[in-house]
Amino acid sequence: MEKMTNAYRIAAVGNHSLELGFKLAGITESHVAESAQDSEATILGLMQREDIGIIVLTTGIAAQVKDRRIREAMLSSMKPLFIVVADINDTAVSEDNLRHLIIRALGIDIMKNNKS
Repeated sequence: MEKMTNAYRIAAVGNHSLELGFKLAGITESHVAESAQDSEATILGLMQREDIGIIVLTTGIAAQVKDRRIREAMLSSMKPLFIVVADINDTAVSEDNLRHLIIRALGIDIMKNNKS
């Protein structure tokens, strides 16, 4: 009996620190984006690949994206799944991103404050 595996790759798009961190973690598919156009071209290329299951972006890269197709995919796509992580200099907490991931995975907002 032939064993089927659906192994998807994780890709990262960000700054040099993100690339180094992911390479240290064993993620070989990491890209440094120097400009908004470079970011969009890299993300679009990754979105079109069948082997990419997760695309990790920094908040800085995500903010640079102006292309409507990419922005919509970042908000709603399940494959590839987009995960936005804080830049190394970003002091904002990523609770909202985590909340959106949970809503997408479960279909409900478990973090909603029910004061009824």
